[in-house]
Amino acid sequence: MAGSAGDNVAFDADAALRTALAEVPQWRGLTVLHKRVNAGYTNYNYLLHVEEEGKTYFAKIAGPGTETFINRKVAHEASVLSAECGVGPRVVHYIASKGLEVYEFLDGFRNFTIDDMRDPVVAGRIMRAYAKIHAGPPLAETKTGFEQIREHLEQVLRAAADTPPALDSLLLRMEQAEKAIRAAGMRIAPCFNDCYVTNYMVNEDREVRIIDWEYGANNDPYWDIASYFFECFADAGMRHELLCSYDPRAREAEENRVTLYIPLVCLKWGLWASLQSAISSIPFDYLKYADILFMRAQYLMSRQEWDRALGSL
Repeated sequence: MAGSAGDNVAFDADAALRTALAEVPQWRGLTVLHKRVNAGYTNYNYLLHVEEEGKTYFAKIAGPGTETFINRKVAHEASVLSAECGVGPRVVHYIASKGLEVYEFLDGFRNFTIDDMRDPVVAGRIMRAYAKIHAGPPLAETKTGFEQIREHLEQVLRAAADTPPALDSLLLRMEQAEKAIRAAGMRIAPCFNDCYVTNYMVNEDREVRIIDWEYGANNDPYWDIASYFFECFADAGMRHELLCSYDPRAREAEENRVTLYIPLVCLKWGLWASLQSAISSIPFDYLKYADILFMRAQYLMSRQEWDRALGSL
């Protein structure tokens, strides 16, 4: 069955790439060299160089079983939208049947570090990039943060993956937050729904790009903002400044919404990591990562700041 651990171990990514490249009509008969890039937690990434064109591209082959939690059609739609908004790289080739995506190479750009995420200029530009995406036309799928959590929980249970002892308590707190947020109203817009530090790129001029739109779907835009704050451990002062960069009209209600979302982002990615521990062949200690995220979610939900936000939306 696709997605089982045994299948993943046997997967030959290089062979899959060669097969997929043969399906790109513009490159038939050309010399396409490839080099594996050791990055990514769900796919196999490559640099491609087409000798006759003298051009380099970035490519990815979808990891086996990733269709369990990634809607590739919507992910492609989100990638195209991000490029049209000037936020993400241009999609050059897409062979859905082979799990191949090819993008322009972002020459002069590098992956963010946490320091980049916390740089006021760079972070402010990410906030404005998010504002562009959130103002775009809706994607074909809507998946709120609450729906993402419930989907991952179902997948984790089906895969018999590890769950934290405090899971019931975390889910109860999630339901409390969902009730408060839905009562206050949720705007739905195209969202990134990811926040891993290396999914952001920057160049020497501190221009930014956002890459890897696999989890793209319509959601509450403040889930994206909270996800960024989660990843860079933003304190209250930093959150306030960046919320103002994102939307100068943001007030206490938006700050409270983000406060509620941050531990839910921890919960979502903790469940994602638990699932990966059961289905992924990529060498990474997903269970340790999951434990850290679950503990962080518990801690944040136990603070007075959470309770104040819950009662003040």
